[in-house]
Amino acid sequence: MTVGVLATEFERRLARTREQMKKAGIDALFVYSDEYHPGYSFYYTNFRTINCIEESAHALFIPLEGEIQAFLGNLNRFAAKRFSWIKNVNSIYEMEALLPKYVSELTYEVKTVGVVGEELFPISLYRDMEKAFVKDGINIIDAGQIVVQERLYKSKAELDLIRKAGKLADDSILAALEQLQIGKTEIELSAIGEYVTRSHGGEIGSAYLVVSGPDHTNLPTWRPMERNIEHGDYVWFDFNPMVDGYCSDTGITVAMEGVTEEQIRIMNFAYDTNQRMVEFIKPGITGKQLFQETLRICENAGLADYFLPYTKGMRAIGHGVGLEVVETPDLGPNSDFVFEPNMCFGIKFDLHGFPFGGVRVEPTVIITENGAEPVNDLRGMRAKYESNFK
Repeated sequence: MTVGVLATEFERRLARTREQMKKAGIDALFVYSDEYHPGYSFYYTNFRTINCIEESAHALFIPLEGEIQAFLGNLNRFAAKRFSWIKNVNSIYEMEALLPKYVSELTYEVKTVGVVGEELFPISLYRDMEKAFVKDGINIIDAGQIVVQERLYKSKAELDLIRKAGKLADDSILAALEQLQIGKTEIELSAIGEYVTRSHGGEIGSAYLVVSGPDHTNLPTWRPMERNIEHGDYVWFDFNPMVDGYCSDTGITVAMEGVTEEQIRIMNFAYDTNQRMVEFIKPGITGKQLFQETLRICENAGLADYFLPYTKGMRAIGHGVGLEVVETPDLGPNSDFVFEPNMCFGIKFDLHGFPFGGVRVEPTVIITENGAEPVNDLRGMRAKYESNFK
């Protein structure tokens, strides 16, 4: 069990979920996760699988009453029996036989099963689950919103872990910035960040991105390569540490010696705009309102053409953060999502398409009664780098 989140909190999560199941007329949930999207299952088990190719599946059968049954790949089952809050551990390859058995042992009739994580299921495992329930005439429906809604609101323990992850992100970026110089490769700098995160007790929530130069920074995302940092480059860092399962999503851009005044102007605009985005957030506003305000700022600066092409899809100007680096909801031009206290987001501002590349600025923020509390010190990191550089 983690230090930050105790078993009693997991029990409260389960109780709240069961209340929502009753309201929705759902007799049991079947929850699916894997290593890359662990949040649905971790939320109830405090356990994440590791990637052993097809073995990273992690599913749960959660009845309205009685014990939860976990289903995992054969290799991850051993660790789950030792570390998971759920002690009933089964092979996920035996679902078709075992699920009808567990349904028959319940003290009530199961007519409807809600599936959570349907978008993550490999088709073969989904078919095994479907056969197990359909043979008994059980109706299967999508119930993902039940768990999504539960995970939106973070407890004090969860928020404290996100703050720790944010501090670790800053420390990891600062360590990489201290080694940033002409000739260093993107991969070297990424490795420094990963080392600091792991050596300070954290884990890697998702890829640690260091990208530089016109070609790489003009992409909305790309992996670090053997490219050497050059004079006149933008270099941006997007580091995502995890502490006891909870993440931060943190991005900054810095400029190397030899950048033009125009590059400095664009970079300063990105930091200023992101700060204005964070200050604009208050409980009750929508993601769409935040997007419209951001677009207004860009239009007034004559920079909308460098903003809009990269905000048409998912996660346009931000997204939820928690047990995964990128969670529901997406924030963008059509987002009716309403900000409320105790939620957590990555608030992202990107500009791309310049001849000299693009910029990214992204803190993780916690929504409070008064607004948005950043868990990262982006300007402080940039100022420290520039002070050392001078």
